[in-house]
Amino acid sequence: MKWFQRIGIRSKLLGIVAVMLLGLGAVFLWIFNSRVKTTAHNEMLTQASRIVDTAESVRQGMEDKWKSGVFSQEMLAEFAEKGETDKVLDTVPIVTAWTAVMRRAKEGGYEFKTPKFNPRNPSNEPDAIESEALNLFAADPKRTFYSVIDKEKNAVRYFRPIRLTSECMLCHGDPKTSKELWNNDEGLDPTGYHMENLAVGDLHGAYEVTQSLDASNAAAKAAVFNGAMVIACALGVCCAILAWLLNYSLIKPLLKCTDAFARLVSGDLRTKLDVTSEDEVGRLQAGVNALTERMRGMILKMQHTSQELNEVSGGLSETAVRVEGAASNTSLRSNTVAAAAEQMNVAMQSMGQSLRQVGTSVQSVTTATSRISANAESVAKNSTEAVTITKQASSLAADGSERIRELGIATAGVGKIVDLIEDIAGQTNLLALNATIESSRAGEAGRGFAVVATEVQQLARRTSDATTGIRDEIESIQRIAERVVASIKSIEEVSQLVTNKADEISMSAAEQEQAIQTVVGQLSEIANNTEAVSAGVEQSVSAAQEVAEKIAEVSTIATETSREVNATKQAGGEIQRVGGEFNQLLTEFSV
Repeated sequence: MKWFQRIGIRSKLLGIVAVMLLGLGAVFLWIFNSRVKTTAHNEMLTQASRIVDTAESVRQGMEDKWKSGVFSQEMLAEFAEKGETDKVLDTVPIVTAWTAVMRRAKEGGYEFKTPKFNPRNPSNEPDAIESEALNLFAADPKRTFYSVIDKEKNAVRYFRPIRLTSECMLCHGDPKTSKELWNNDEGLDPTGYHMENLAVGDLHGAYEVTQSLDASNAAAKAAVFNGAMVIACALGVCCAILAWLLNYSLIKPLLKCTDAFARLVSGDLRTKLDVTSEDEVGRLQAGVNALTERMRGMILKMQHTSQELNEVSGGLSETAVRVEGAASNTSLRSNTVAAAAEQMNVAMQSMGQSLRQVGTSVQSVTTATSRISANAESVAKNSTEAVTITKQASSLAADGSERIRELGIATAGVGKIVDLIEDIAGQTNLLALNATIESSRAGEAGRGFAVVATEVQQLARRTSDATTGIRDEIESIQRIAERVVASIKSIEEVSQLVTNKADEISMSAAEQEQAIQTVVGQLSEIANNTEAVSAGVEQSVSAAQEVAEKIAEVSTIATETSREVNATKQAGGEIQRVGGEFNQLLTEFSV
Protein backbone atom coordinates (compact mmCIF):
# COMPACT_ATOMS: atom_id res chain seq x y z
CA MET A 1 0.00 0.00 0.00
CA LYS A 2 3.05 2.32 -0.10
CA TRP A 3 2.23 3.31 -3.66
CA PHE A 4 -1.20 4.41 -2.45
CA GLN A 5 0.36 6.54 0.28
CA ARG A 6 2.54 8.33 -2.28
CA ILE A 7 -0.49 9.36 -4.37
CA GLY A 8 -1.88 12.87 -3.84
CA ILE A 9 -5.16 13.26 -2.00
CA ARG A 10 -6.84 14.71 -5.10
CA SER A 11 -5.89 11.64 -7.14
CA LYS A 12 -6.98 9.40 -4.29
CA LEU A 13 -10.38 11.02 -3.96
CA LEU A 14 -10.96 11.15 -7.71
CA GLY A 15 -9.82 7.55 -8.04
CA ILE A 16 -12.03 6.38 -5.19
CA VAL A 17 -15.04 8.27 -6.54
CA ALA A 18 -14.35 7.01 -10.07
CA VAL A 19 -14.09 3.43 -8.83
CA MET A 20 -17.32 3.86 -6.86
CA LEU A 21 -19.09 5.37 -9.86
CA LEU A 22 -17.73 2.63 -12.10
CA GLY A 23 -18.94 0.08 -9.60
CA LEU A 24 -22.35 1.71 -9.48
CA GLY A 25 -22.36 1.89 -13.28
CA ALA A 26 -21.42 -1.77 -13.52
CA VAL A 27 -24.18 -2.68 -11.08
CA PHE A 28 -26.60 -0.49 -13.02
CA LEU A 29 -25.56 -2.08 -16.32
CA TRP A 30 -25.89 -5.54 -14.81
CA ILE A 31 -29.36 -4.70 -13.52
CA PHE A 32 -30.22 -3.07 -16.83
CA ASN A 33 -28.97 -6.10 -18.76
CA SER A 34 -30.95 -8.38 -16.48
CA ARG A 35 -34.05 -6.25 -16.95
CA VAL A 36 -33.59 -6.24 -20.72
CA LYS A 37 -33.16 -9.99 -20.77
CA THR A 38 -36.08 -10.47 -18.41
CA THR A 39 -38.23 -8.21 -20.55
CA ALA A 40 -37.17 -10.07 -23.69
CA HIS A 41 -37.88 -13.36 -21.95
CA ASN A 42 -41.30 -12.18 -20.86
CA GLU A 43 -42.05 -10.91 -24.33
CA MET A 44 -41.04 -14.26 -25.76
CA LEU A 45 -43.26 -16.04 -23.28
CA THR A 46 -46.11 -13.72 -24.22
CA GLN A 47 -45.49 -14.36 -27.90
CA ALA A 48 -45.28 -18.12 -27.31
CA SER A 49 -48.49 -17.97 -25.32
CA ARG A 50 -50.15 -16.14 -28.19
CA ILE A 51 -48.87 -18.72 -30.67
CA VAL A 52 -50.25 -21.53 -28.54
CA ASP A 53 -53.48 -19.58 -28.10
CA THR A 54 -53.68 -19.42 -31.87
CA ALA A 55 -53.19 -23.17 -32.10
CA GLU A 56 -55.80 -23.72 -29.43
CA SER A 57 -58.13 -21.39 -31.26
CA VAL A 58 -57.70 -23.35 -34.49
CA ARG A 59 -58.21 -26.56 -32.58
CA GLN A 60 -61.33 -25.18 -30.93
CA GLY A 61 -62.62 -24.09 -34.31
CA MET A 62 -62.17 -27.58 -35.73
CA GLU A 63 -63.90 -29.09 -32.72
CA ASP A 64 -66.79 -26.70 -33.25
CA LYS A 65 -67.02 -27.92 -36.83
CA TRP A 66 -67.20 -31.49 -35.56
CA LYS A 67 -69.94 -30.51 -33.20
CA SER A 68 -71.84 -28.65 -35.94
CA GLY A 69 -71.64 -31.69 -38.24
CA VAL A 70 -69.25 -30.30 -40.81
CA PHE A 71 -67.09 -33.30 -40.01
CA SER A 72 -68.32 -36.69 -38.86
CA GLN A 73 -67.08 -40.14 -38.03
CA GLU A 74 -68.63 -41.54 -41.18
CA MET A 75 -66.67 -39.04 -43.28
CA LEU A 76 -63.42 -40.17 -41.66
CA ALA A 77 -64.37 -43.81 -42.21
CA GLU A 78 -65.04 -43.11 -45.88
CA PHE A 79 -61.66 -41.35 -46.21
CA ALA A 80 -60.01 -44.27 -44.48
CA GLU A 81 -61.65 -46.84 -46.76
CA LYS A 82 -60.43 -44.89 -49.74
CA GLY A 83 -56.93 -44.69 -48.23
CA GLU A 84 -57.04 -40.89 -48.12
CA THR A 85 -55.07 -40.58 -44.89
CA ASP A 86 -54.18 -36.94 -45.51
CA LYS A 87 -57.83 -35.99 -45.59
CA VAL A 88 -58.35 -37.91 -42.38
CA LEU A 89 -55.53 -35.92 -40.72
CA ASP A 90 -56.90 -32.65 -42.08
CA THR A 91 -60.07 -33.26 -40.09
CA VAL A 92 -58.21 -33.86 -36.79
CA PRO A 93 -58.40 -30.65 -34.68
CA ILE A 94 -54.95 -30.92 -33.09
CA VAL A 95 -53.28 -31.70 -36.39
CA THR A 96 -55.01 -28.75 -38.01
CA ALA A 97 -53.89 -26.55 -35.09
CA TRP A 98 -50.18 -27.37 -35.22
CA THR A 99 -50.18 -27.31 -38.98
CA ALA A 100 -51.59 -23.77 -38.93
CA VAL A 101 -49.03 -22.64 -36.35
CA MET A 102 -46.08 -24.29 -38.09
CA ARG A 103 -47.02 -22.58 -41.28
CA ARG A 104 -46.05 -19.18 -39.68
CA ALA A 105 -43.07 -20.46 -37.68
CA LYS A 106 -40.34 -19.25 -39.99
CA GLU A 107 -41.83 -15.78 -40.39
CA GLY A 108 -42.48 -15.58 -36.64
CA GLY A 109 -38.94 -16.57 -35.74
CA TYR A 110 -39.84 -19.59 -33.67
CA GLU A 111 -39.96 -23.37 -33.81
CA PHE A 112 -43.12 -25.32 -33.04
CA LYS A 113 -43.37 -28.92 -31.88
CA THR A 114 -45.80 -31.23 -30.09
CA PRO A 115 -43.66 -33.61 -28.03
CA LYS A 116 -45.30 -36.74 -26.64
CA PHE A 117 -44.27 -39.95 -25.02
CA ASN A 118 -44.47 -42.79 -27.57
CA PRO A 119 -45.49 -40.46 -30.39
CA ARG A 120 -46.84 -41.68 -33.68
CA ASN A 121 -44.50 -39.20 -35.39
CA PRO A 122 -40.90 -40.00 -34.40
CA SER A 123 -39.94 -36.33 -34.72
CA ASN A 124 -42.09 -35.63 -31.67
CA GLU A 125 -40.01 -37.92 -29.45
CA PRO A 126 -39.27 -35.79 -26.33
CA ASP A 127 -35.76 -34.79 -25.25
CA ALA A 128 -34.74 -34.25 -21.61
CA ILE A 129 -36.36 -30.81 -21.23
CA GLU A 130 -39.52 -31.90 -23.03
CA SER A 131 -39.72 -35.02 -20.87
CA GLU A 132 -39.42 -32.84 -17.76
CA ALA A 133 -42.28 -30.65 -18.99
CA LEU A 134 -44.49 -33.65 -19.83
CA ASN A 135 -43.84 -35.16 -16.42
CA LEU A 136 -44.74 -31.88 -14.71
CA PHE A 137 -48.01 -31.66 -16.65
CA ALA A 138 -48.80 -35.31 -15.88
CA ALA A 139 -48.11 -34.81 -12.18
CA ASP A 140 -50.10 -31.58 -11.91
CA PRO A 141 -53.25 -31.54 -14.09
CA LYS A 142 -53.89 -27.95 -13.05
CA ARG A 143 -50.59 -26.68 -14.42
CA THR A 144 -51.25 -24.57 -17.52
CA PHE A 145 -47.71 -23.89 -18.83
CA TYR A 146 -44.01 -24.41 -18.27
CA SER A 147 -41.06 -22.38 -19.58
CA VAL A 148 -37.32 -22.82 -19.40
CA ILE A 149 -34.20 -21.26 -20.92
CA ASP A 150 -32.21 -23.81 -22.85
CA LYS A 151 -28.59 -22.66 -22.41
CA GLU A 152 -27.29 -25.12 -24.98
CA LYS A 153 -29.60 -23.75 -27.68
CA ASN A 154 -29.65 -20.24 -26.16
CA ALA A 155 -33.43 -20.28 -26.54
CA VAL A 156 -36.62 -19.94 -24.53
CA ARG A 157 -38.80 -23.05 -24.62
CA TYR A 158 -42.50 -22.67 -23.78
CA PHE A 159 -44.79 -25.64 -23.11
CA ARG A 160 -48.58 -25.94 -22.74
CA PRO A 161 -50.30 -29.28 -22.09
CA ILE A 162 -52.57 -30.90 -24.71
CA ARG A 163 -55.45 -32.74 -23.07
CA LEU A 164 -57.86 -34.97 -24.93
CA THR A 165 -61.45 -33.96 -25.67
CA SER A 166 -64.44 -36.07 -26.70
CA GLU A 167 -63.59 -35.64 -30.39
CA CYS A 168 -60.16 -37.15 -29.69
CA MET A 169 -61.71 -40.39 -28.45
CA LEU A 170 -62.44 -41.48 -32.07
CA CYS A 171 -58.73 -42.13 -32.55
CA HIS A 172 -57.34 -42.38 -29.00
CA GLY A 173 -60.24 -43.98 -27.17
CA ASP A 174 -61.12 -47.60 -26.39
CA PRO A 175 -59.63 -50.03 -28.94
CA LYS A 176 -62.75 -52.18 -28.61
CA THR A 177 -64.66 -49.55 -30.52
CA SER A 178 -62.47 -49.92 -33.61
CA LYS A 179 -64.83 -52.50 -35.09
CA GLU A 180 -67.76 -50.25 -34.70
CA LEU A 181 -66.01 -47.09 -35.71
CA TRP A 182 -63.38 -48.13 -38.19
CA ASN A 183 -64.52 -51.56 -39.27
CA ASN A 184 -61.45 -53.47 -37.94
CA ASP A 185 -60.84 -55.86 -35.13
CA GLU A 186 -57.20 -54.82 -34.46
CA GLY A 187 -58.07 -51.73 -32.42
CA LEU A 188 -56.70 -49.43 -35.12
CA ASP A 189 -57.78 -45.86 -35.76
CA PRO A 190 -58.39 -44.46 -39.31
CA THR A 191 -54.69 -43.70 -39.74
CA GLY A 192 -53.68 -47.26 -38.95
CA TYR A 193 -52.27 -46.62 -35.45
CA HIS A 194 -53.41 -48.48 -32.36
CA MET A 195 -55.93 -46.67 -30.22
CA GLU A 196 -54.37 -45.88 -26.75
CA ASN A 197 -57.49 -46.44 -24.65
CA LEU A 198 -57.25 -42.91 -23.24
CA ALA A 199 -60.01 -40.90 -21.63
CA VAL A 200 -61.21 -37.34 -21.96
CA GLY A 201 -58.83 -35.00 -20.08
CA ASP A 202 -55.81 -37.29 -20.27
CA LEU A 203 -52.46 -35.74 -21.25
CA HIS A 204 -51.79 -36.38 -24.89
CA GLY A 205 -48.68 -34.25 -25.27
CA ALA A 206 -47.77 -30.57 -25.24
CA TYR A 207 -47.43 -27.58 -27.45
CA GLU A 208 -43.84 -26.41 -27.55
CA VAL A 209 -42.70 -23.05 -28.86
CA THR A 210 -38.92 -22.52 -29.03
CA GLN A 211 -37.60 -18.98 -29.58
CA SER A 212 -33.91 -18.13 -29.99
CA LEU A 213 -32.34 -15.62 -27.60
CA ASP A 214 -29.69 -14.50 -30.07
CA ALA A 215 -31.63 -11.47 -31.19
CA SER A 216 -32.64 -10.47 -27.68
CA ASN A 217 -29.08 -10.93 -26.42
CA ALA A 218 -27.79 -8.78 -29.24
CA ALA A 219 -30.37 -6.15 -28.40
CA ALA A 220 -29.41 -6.37 -24.72
CA LYS A 221 -25.73 -5.96 -25.58
CA ALA A 222 -26.52 -2.95 -27.71
CA ALA A 223 -28.62 -1.45 -24.92
CA VAL A 224 -25.88 -2.16 -22.37
CA PHE A 225 -23.28 -0.61 -24.65
CA ASN A 226 -25.41 2.49 -25.08
CA GLY A 227 -25.94 2.63 -21.33
CA ALA A 228 -22.20 2.23 -20.77
CA MET A 229 -21.55 5.15 -23.09
CA VAL A 230 -24.06 7.27 -21.20
CA ILE A 231 -22.55 6.25 -17.87
CA ALA A 232 -19.04 6.96 -19.14
CA CYS A 233 -20.07 10.43 -20.24
CA ALA A 234 -21.85 11.03 -16.94
CA LEU A 235 -18.81 9.69 -15.08
CA GLY A 236 -16.52 12.04 -16.96
CA VAL A 237 -18.76 15.01 -16.21
CA CYS A 238 -19.08 14.00 -12.55
CA CYS A 239 -15.31 13.55 -12.21
CA ALA A 240 -14.70 16.95 -13.80
CA ILE A 241 -17.21 18.63 -11.48
CA LEU A 242 -15.82 16.73 -8.50
CA ALA A 243 -12.25 17.67 -9.44
CA TRP A 244 -13.24 21.33 -9.60
CA LEU A 245 -15.08 21.14 -6.28
CA LEU A 246 -12.21 19.26 -4.62
CA ASN A 247 -9.66 21.69 -5.98
CA TYR A 248 -11.67 24.71 -4.81
CA SER A 249 -12.97 23.51 -1.45
CA LEU A 250 -10.36 20.97 -0.32
CA ILE A 251 -7.10 20.76 -2.26
CA LYS A 252 -6.21 24.47 -2.31
CA PRO A 253 -7.05 24.98 1.40
CA LEU A 254 -5.09 21.83 2.27
CA LEU A 255 -2.12 23.04 0.22
CA LYS A 256 -2.27 26.33 2.12
CA CYS A 257 -2.41 24.39 5.39
CA THR A 258 0.55 22.26 4.25
CA ASP A 259 2.50 25.42 3.38
CA ALA A 260 1.61 26.88 6.78
CA PHE A 261 2.83 23.74 8.54
CA ALA A 262 6.04 23.84 6.49
CA ARG A 263 6.60 27.42 7.69
CA LEU A 264 5.89 26.34 11.24
CA VAL A 265 8.47 23.57 10.92
CA SER A 266 11.00 26.09 9.58
CA GLY A 267 10.31 28.34 12.60
CA ASP A 268 8.17 31.02 10.94
CA LEU A 269 5.29 31.69 13.33
CA ARG A 270 3.95 34.73 11.45
CA THR A 271 1.70 32.75 9.09
CA LYS A 272 -2.06 33.23 9.35
CA LEU A 273 -4.57 31.44 7.12
CA ASP A 274 -7.80 32.94 5.83
CA VAL A 275 -10.71 30.82 7.08
CA THR A 276 -12.99 30.60 4.03
CA SER A 277 -15.55 28.05 5.22
CA GLU A 278 -17.15 26.53 8.28
CA ASP A 279 -16.70 22.89 7.29
CA GLU A 280 -13.92 20.52 8.34
CA VAL A 281 -11.38 22.34 6.18
CA GLY A 282 -12.38 25.66 7.74
CA ARG A 283 -12.02 24.16 11.20
CA LEU A 284 -8.61 22.81 10.17
CA GLN A 285 -7.55 26.29 9.02
CA ALA A 286 -8.83 27.77 12.27
CA GLY A 287 -6.96 25.05 14.17
CA VAL A 288 -3.73 25.87 12.31
CA ASN A 289 -4.17 29.55 13.18
CA ALA A 290 -4.87 28.67 16.82
CA LEU A 291 -1.83 26.39 16.91
CA THR A 292 0.35 29.12 15.40
CA GLU A 293 -0.89 31.69 17.92
CA ARG A 294 -0.38 29.30 20.80
CA MET A 295 3.13 28.40 19.65
CA ARG A 296 3.93 32.11 19.18
CA GLY A 297 2.78 32.80 22.73
CA MET A 298 4.78 29.85 24.04
CA ILE A 299 7.94 30.96 22.20
CA LEU A 300 7.57 34.54 23.48
CA LYS A 301 7.03 33.23 26.98
CA MET A 302 10.03 30.91 26.68
CA GLN A 303 12.17 33.81 25.44
CA HIS A 304 11.11 35.89 28.44
CA THR A 305 11.70 32.91 30.75
CA SER A 306 15.11 32.31 29.18
CA GLN A 307 16.06 35.93 29.79
CA GLU A 308 14.94 35.64 33.41
CA LEU A 309 16.87 32.37 33.68
CA ASN A 310 20.04 34.06 32.47
CA GLU A 311 19.51 36.90 34.96
CA VAL A 312 18.86 34.43 37.78
CA SER A 313 21.91 32.34 36.85
CA GLY A 314 24.04 35.52 36.81
CA GLY A 315 22.74 36.49 40.24
CA LEU A 316 23.31 32.92 41.36
CA SER A 317 26.95 33.06 40.31
CA GLU A 318 27.43 36.39 42.11
CA THR A 319 25.79 34.98 45.22
CA ALA A 320 28.01 31.90 45.03
CA VAL A 321 31.10 34.14 44.80
CA ARG A 322 29.97 36.12 47.86
CA VAL A 323 29.22 32.92 49.77
CA GLU A 324 32.60 31.50 48.77
CA GLY A 325 34.33 34.65 50.05
CA ALA A 326 32.40 34.46 53.29
CA ALA A 327 33.28 30.77 53.67
CA SER A 328 36.97 31.52 53.04
CA ASN A 329 36.85 34.35 55.60
CA THR A 330 35.14 32.02 58.04
CA SER A 331 37.84 29.39 57.50
CA LEU A 332 40.66 31.94 58.04
CA ARG A 333 39.05 33.37 61.17
CA SER A 334 38.33 29.89 62.51
CA ASN A 335 42.03 29.11 62.06
CA THR A 336 42.84 32.28 64.04
CA VAL A 337 40.38 31.26 66.74
CA ALA A 338 41.92 27.78 66.80
CA ALA A 339 45.37 29.29 67.33
CA ALA A 340 44.01 31.49 70.12
CA ALA A 341 42.33 28.49 71.69
CA GLU A 342 45.61 26.59 71.51
CA GLN A 343 47.39 29.49 73.23
CA MET A 344 44.65 29.59 75.85
CA ASN A 345 45.06 25.85 76.39
CA VAL A 346 48.82 26.28 76.86
CA ALA A 347 48.23 29.19 79.27
CA MET A 348 45.71 27.16 81.25
CA GLN A 349 48.14 24.23 81.46
CA SER A 350 50.86 26.63 82.65
CA MET A 351 48.49 28.11 85.21
CA GLY A 352 47.62 24.61 86.38
CA GLN A 353 51.30 23.86 86.85
CA SER A 354 51.71 27.11 88.80
CA LEU A 355 48.73 26.25 90.96
CA ARG A 356 50.26 22.86 91.68
CA GLN A 357 53.43 24.68 92.74
CA VAL A 358 51.29 26.97 94.95
CA GLY A 359 49.69 23.90 96.50
CA THR A 360 53.13 22.43 97.17
CA SER A 361 54.27 25.69 98.70
CA VAL A 362 51.18 25.92 100.87
CA GLN A 363 51.82 22.36 102.00
CA SER A 364 55.36 23.33 102.84
CA VAL A 365 54.09 26.36 104.79
CA THR A 366 51.69 24.14 106.68
CA THR A 367 54.48 21.72 107.55
CA ALA A 368 56.68 24.58 108.64
CA THR A 369 53.94 26.05 110.80
CA SER A 370 53.43 22.67 112.44
CA ARG A 371 57.07 22.55 113.20
CA ILE A 372 56.81 26.06 114.69
CA SER A 373 53.95 24.86 116.88
CA ALA A 374 55.98 21.82 117.98
CA ASN A 375 59.13 23.72 118.65
CA ALA A 376 58.32 27.10 120.12
CA GLU A 377 61.96 27.73 120.71
CA SER A 378 62.67 27.82 117.01
CA VAL A 379 59.94 30.38 116.30
CA ALA A 380 62.21 33.28 115.75
CA LYS A 381 64.44 31.39 113.40
CA ASN A 382 61.60 29.75 111.54
CA SER A 383 59.53 32.93 111.42
CA THR A 384 62.11 34.37 109.09
CA GLU A 385 61.78 31.24 106.92
CA ALA A 386 57.97 31.54 107.15
CA VAL A 387 58.17 35.12 105.96
CA THR A 388 60.33 34.02 103.07
CA ILE A 389 57.99 31.17 102.18
CA THR A 390 54.99 33.45 102.54
CA LYS A 391 56.59 35.93 100.17
CA GLN A 392 57.16 33.10 97.70
CA ALA A 393 53.52 32.09 98.06
CA SER A 394 52.48 35.69 97.52
CA SER A 395 54.71 35.87 94.44
CA LEU A 396 53.23 32.62 93.09
CA ALA A 397 49.73 33.88 93.84
CA ALA A 398 50.48 37.11 91.99
CA ASP A 399 51.84 35.09 89.08
CA GLY A 400 48.70 32.92 89.11
CA SER A 401 46.54 36.04 89.20
CA GLU A 402 48.45 37.41 86.18
CA ARG A 403 47.95 34.13 84.31
CA ILE A 404 44.24 34.19 85.14
CA ARG A 405 43.98 37.76 83.83
CA GLU A 406 45.72 36.63 80.63
CA LEU A 407 43.17 33.83 80.44
CA GLY A 408 40.37 36.39 80.78
CA ILE A 409 41.88 38.50 78.00
CA ALA A 410 42.25 35.39 75.80
CA THR A 411 38.69 34.28 76.45
CA ALA A 412 37.48 37.81 75.68
CA GLY A 413 39.35 37.60 72.36
CA VAL A 414 37.81 34.20 71.73
CA GLY A 415 34.40 35.71 72.47
CA LYS A 416 35.01 38.38 69.85
CA ILE A 417 36.06 35.74 67.36
CA VAL A 418 32.98 33.73 68.23
CA ASP A 419 30.86 36.83 67.62
CA LEU A 420 32.61 37.25 64.29
CA ILE A 421 31.94 33.58 63.40
CA GLU A 422 28.32 33.99 64.43
CA ASP A 423 28.05 37.12 62.25
CA ILE A 424 29.59 35.20 59.33
CA ALA A 425 27.16 32.33 59.93
CA GLY A 426 24.27 34.80 59.87
CA GLN A 427 25.56 36.30 56.62
CA THR A 428 25.99 32.78 55.19
CA ASN A 429 22.46 31.90 56.23
CA LEU A 430 21.18 35.13 54.61
CA LEU A 431 23.13 34.37 51.41
CA ALA A 432 21.77 30.80 51.38
CA LEU A 433 18.26 32.19 51.80
CA ASN A 434 18.85 34.58 48.86
CA ALA A 435 20.20 31.66 46.81
CA THR A 436 17.10 29.63 47.65
CA ILE A 437 14.87 32.49 46.48
CA GLU A 438 16.87 32.88 43.26
CA SER A 439 16.72 29.10 42.59
CA SER A 440 12.93 29.07 43.15
CA ARG A 441 12.65 31.84 40.54
CA ALA A 442 14.68 29.68 38.14
CA GLY A 443 12.03 26.95 38.33
CA GLU A 444 12.92 23.43 37.20
CA ALA A 445 16.38 24.51 36.00
CA GLY A 446 17.33 25.83 39.47
CA ARG A 447 16.09 22.84 41.43
CA GLY A 448 19.60 21.41 41.79
CA PHE A 449 20.93 24.73 43.00
CA ALA A 450 18.05 24.93 45.50
CA VAL A 451 19.31 21.68 47.05
CA VAL A 452 22.83 23.13 47.27
CA ALA A 453 21.48 26.37 48.78
CA THR A 454 19.57 24.31 51.36
CA GLU A 455 22.78 22.43 52.28
CA VAL A 456 24.61 25.77 52.65
CA GLN A 457 21.80 27.06 54.87
CA GLN A 458 22.03 23.90 57.01
CA LEU A 459 25.83 24.33 57.30
CA ALA A 460 25.30 27.98 58.35
CA ARG A 461 22.81 26.82 60.96
CA ARG A 462 25.28 24.21 62.24
CA THR A 463 27.98 26.93 62.39
CA SER A 464 25.64 29.15 64.42
CA ASP A 465 24.87 26.26 66.79
CA ALA A 466 28.60 25.54 67.18
CA THR A 467 29.41 29.21 67.94
CA THR A 468 26.61 29.23 70.51
CA GLY A 469 28.23 26.21 72.20
CA ILE A 470 31.64 27.93 72.07
CA ARG A 471 30.17 31.09 73.65
CA ASP A 472 28.66 28.99 76.45
CA GLU A 473 32.03 27.29 77.09
CA ILE A 474 33.85 30.66 77.03
CA GLU A 475 31.36 32.12 79.50
CA SER A 476 31.96 29.07 81.74
CA ILE A 477 35.74 29.64 81.48
CA GLN A 478 35.28 33.32 82.35
CA ARG A 479 33.20 32.44 85.40
CA ILE A 480 35.82 29.91 86.56
CA ALA A 481 38.58 32.48 85.91
CA GLU A 482 36.76 35.02 88.06
CA ARG A 483 36.56 32.43 90.84
CA VAL A 484 40.26 31.66 90.44
CA VAL A 485 41.15 35.38 90.57
CA ALA A 486 39.10 35.77 93.72
CA SER A 487 40.86 32.78 95.29
CA ILE A 488 44.29 34.10 94.31
CA LYS A 489 43.40 37.47 95.81
CA SER A 490 42.53 35.60 99.00
CA ILE A 491 45.92 33.86 98.77
CA GLU A 492 47.67 37.24 98.38
CA GLU A 493 45.80 38.65 101.32
CA VAL A 494 46.59 35.61 103.44
CA SER A 495 50.23 35.71 102.35
CA GLN A 496 50.43 39.37 103.34
CA LEU A 497 48.81 38.52 106.63
CA VAL A 498 51.33 35.72 107.18
CA THR A 499 54.13 38.16 106.50
CA ASN A 500 52.71 40.64 108.96
CA LYS A 501 52.27 37.90 111.49
CA ALA A 502 55.82 36.74 111.00
CA ASP A 503 57.01 40.26 111.63
CA GLU A 504 54.90 40.43 114.72
CA ILE A 505 56.36 37.05 115.79
CA SER A 506 59.77 38.51 115.39
CA MET A 507 58.81 41.56 117.42
CA SER A 508 56.71 39.79 119.99
CA ALA A 509 57.41 36.26 121.02
CA ALA A 510 54.52 36.46 123.39
CA GLU A 511 52.09 36.54 120.62
CA GLN A 512 53.87 33.77 118.62
CA GLU A 513 51.65 30.89 119.67
CA GLN A 514 48.46 32.72 118.79
CA ALA A 515 49.89 33.91 115.47
CA ILE A 516 51.01 30.37 114.60
CA GLN A 517 47.50 29.05 115.20
CA THR A 518 46.11 31.80 113.00
CA VAL A 519 48.64 30.96 110.28
CA VAL A 520 47.73 27.27 110.47
CA GLY A 521 44.04 28.11 109.99
CA GLN A 522 44.77 30.47 107.16
CA LEU A 523 47.11 27.96 105.49
CA SER A 524 44.35 25.34 105.65
CA GLU A 525 42.02 27.77 103.95
CA ILE A 526 44.74 28.54 101.40
CA ALA A 527 45.13 24.83 100.71
CA ASN A 528 41.39 24.44 100.17
CA ASN A 529 41.26 27.49 97.91
CA THR A 530 44.27 26.22 95.99
CA GLU A 531 42.57 22.88 95.42
CA ALA A 532 39.41 24.70 94.21
CA VAL A 533 41.48 26.87 91.88
CA SER A 534 43.30 23.78 90.56
CA ALA A 535 39.98 22.04 89.88
CA GLY A 536 38.70 25.19 88.10
CA VAL A 537 41.85 25.31 86.01
CA GLU A 538 41.38 21.68 85.01
CA GLN A 539 37.81 22.51 84.00
CA SER A 540 39.14 25.48 82.03
CA VAL A 541 41.58 23.18 80.23
CA SER A 542 38.72 20.82 79.32
CA ALA A 543 36.63 23.78 78.17
CA ALA A 544 39.55 25.06 76.11
CA GLN A 545 39.85 21.64 74.47
CA GLU A 546 36.12 21.68 73.69
CA VAL A 547 36.53 25.18 72.26
CA ALA A 548 39.30 23.86 70.02
CA GLU A 549 37.06 20.99 68.90
CA LYS A 550 34.17 23.38 68.15
CA ILE A 551 36.51 25.65 66.20
CA ALA A 552 37.77 22.63 64.24
CA GLU A 553 34.15 21.76 63.49
CA VAL A 554 33.56 25.34 62.34
CA SER A 555 36.59 25.05 60.06
CA THR A 556 35.24 21.77 58.64
CA ILE A 557 31.84 23.36 58.07
CA ALA A 558 33.52 26.30 56.35
CA THR A 559 35.40 23.86 54.10
CA GLU A 560 32.18 22.02 53.26
CA THR A 561 30.51 25.36 52.62
CA SER A 562 33.30 26.30 50.23
CA ARG A 563 32.93 22.96 48.42
CA GLU A 564 29.15 23.35 48.16
CA VAL A 565 29.62 26.89 46.91
CA ASN A 566 31.94 25.58 44.20
CA ALA A 567 29.22 23.12 43.22
CA THR A 568 26.78 26.03 43.23
CA LYS A 569 29.07 28.01 40.93
CA GLN A 570 29.28 25.01 38.61
CA ALA A 571 25.48 24.66 38.66
CA GLY A 572 25.14 28.37 37.90
CA GLY A 573 27.55 27.99 34.99
CA GLU A 574 25.59 24.99 33.73
CA ILE A 575 22.36 27.00 33.98
CA GLN A 576 23.98 29.79 31.99
CA ARG A 577 25.15 27.28 29.36
CA VAL A 578 21.67 25.72 29.09
CA GLY A 579 20.12 29.18 28.95
CA GLY A 580 22.48 30.11 26.12
CA GLU A 581 21.59 26.97 24.17
CA PHE A 582 17.92 27.64 24.86
CA ASN A 583 18.26 31.18 23.52
CA GLN A 584 20.09 29.84 20.48
CA LEU A 585 17.18 27.48 19.79
CA LEU A 586 14.64 30.25 20.28
CA THR A 587 16.41 32.44 17.73
CA GLU A 588 15.36 29.93 15.07
CA PHE A 589 11.72 31.02 15.51
CA SER A 590 10.32 34.14 13.89
CA VAL A 591 7.42 35.59 15.87
